Amino acid sequence: MLHEIRCEKFRTRVVRFHEGLNVVLGDDNATNSIGKSTLLMLVDFVFGGSTLLEWNRDIVAELGHHHYDYAFKFNGELHRFRRETITPETVYACDIQYNVVSAMQLDEFNAHLKLAYGLTQPGQTFRAAVGLHLRVWGKTNLIPDEPLHSFPKQRDKDCIDNLVKTYGKFDLIQARDRAARTAETDLKVIRAAASKQLIPKVTKTGYAHAKVQIADLERDLEDVRQNLANYATSLSAVINKEILTLKERKDILLQRRMTIAGRLQRVGRNLTGKRSLRASNFRDLERFFPEVNTERLAEVEAFHDGVAHILRQQLRASKEQLEDELRLIDISISGIDAEMATALGSVEQPESLVDHVYKVASSLQTARASTEGYEREQAHVSALRTAKEELAEVKQRILADIETSVNDGMREIVSEAVGNLRKSPHLSLGDASYSFEVFEDTGTGTAYFGLVLFDMAVFRATKLPAIAHDSVLFKNISNDSVARLVELYAKVQKQSFIAIDEIQKYGPAAAETLQRTSVIQLSDHEVLYVKDWRPSAPTATGVA
Repeated sequence: MLHEIRCEKFRTRVVRFHEGLNVVLGDDNATNSIGKSTLLMLVDFVFGGSTLLEWNRDIVAELGHHHYDYAFKFNGELHRFRRETITPETVYACDIQYNVVSAMQLDEFNAHLKLAYGLTQPGQTFRAAVGLHLRVWGKTNLIPDEPLHSFPKQRDKDCIDNLVKTYGKFDLIQARDRAARTAETDLKVIRAAASKQLIPKVTKTGYAHAKVQIADLERDLEDVRQNLANYATSLSAVINKEILTLKERKDILLQRRMTIAGRLQRVGRNLTGKRSLRASNFRDLERFFPEVNTERLAEVEAFHDGVAHILRQQLRASKEQLEDELRLIDISISGIDAEMATALGSVEQPESLVDHVYKVASSLQTARASTEGYEREQAHVSALRTAKEELAEVKQRILADIETSVNDGMREIVSEAVGNLRKSPHLSLGDASYSFEVFEDTGTGTAYFGLVLFDMAVFRATKLPAIAHDSVLFKNISNDSVARLVELYAKVQKQSFIAIDEIQKYGPAAAETLQRTSVIQLSDHEVLYVKDWRPSAPTATGVA
């Protein structure tokens, strides 16, 4: 816990803190600019924050550079530190007299606080855990409808992850997320290797074809194994089998060649055939049929000649196509003839059996590699799908649990502080976005009440070591409600820090609690620092 803050510029020189509620009291006139918010900002500063020197620049401007000595108590032992305004990124470890012993970077100091407070959740810094819930005027986390945001443009997903870490449940999500990322990386590696042709790239259709090919090749090898004795004494069986296959292919080609050759012959006759009739050819016809119209017959014949011309053009194109196909068939037949000659010539050569087995085994190895690669890729696709589904399931369950915890906690606090007739805010958590709905009242002060409820719900349900609420968060909340809230703060043993004034209006019980738990009393005449630089400041009272 935070034990004390010392500064030679403080009016009181030292401000000491205790367990539970720590109150910075203002006066009954609610006087502003006397140091209430500044002291809470200093609490944020000694908890590793940096807003003090960004927002309260007038402190250094009016007081000059100075330092703050402060101590934390862990397990009954005081740990003393110093932080200077001129070098705020450095924290000094000190001895019992606050003499500097060693220096460390601010991140290192925050890591020390995280360990000392027992915040073991991986992936969450001390500032991410605590800084969000130290809500002081001037910080960027006073967003009424975004209580998870440390600053306005922070991604919703990062805010949700931070809340999950605060609840100590992120390691469950992280394990599933790591499995999903590993599966995704493995799949990318396989696909990259396939794209660079380091391993076979096989489609679903290619996989089915390879499976059929494997079955055929395995049957071939099994046939060799079962008849090895026969093959060893006579290789003609293997050769005859190959010859038979080649002959079947050749017969098919020869049948095709015969068909094409017949079609080519008919096309040639149609192209060479020619008939032409003139008017003189009809004279014999006139002898038998004097009344025939020979001129009309000539016109019809001329029409037929035109059609025949068009058909001849089409026949020439068909002839060229058939001739090309015939040439390709002849080439294929010549290739088969060469293979048959080679096979027949190797009957007496024993290496032909080895060549045959090697060819089959090589083809089988290639086909198996293709199927294994496809099956390996599909296995990783399935693993990635499963990992993502498990991640979504775990995250959904955890977010639902946290959502219920926060909403039930806020409802309980509202019931205790305001009564059952008042609706509590409602937090809805999604995978990458969230909403925080404040019902009924929408004024700024009342909306800040939602931030108070959210922080207190998380504070009571988790290991969060401290919260701080500035006086602005209590404005426009009914006096009775503030009085009950004070009692709720006081019930929690962990440290909470609030700034508040006009305490008598909250009733004698609340006023007594606030007075008893106060760490300093500030007023128009007793400000935080030895110097009062307000434009309308009263006559300085000097250093107490």
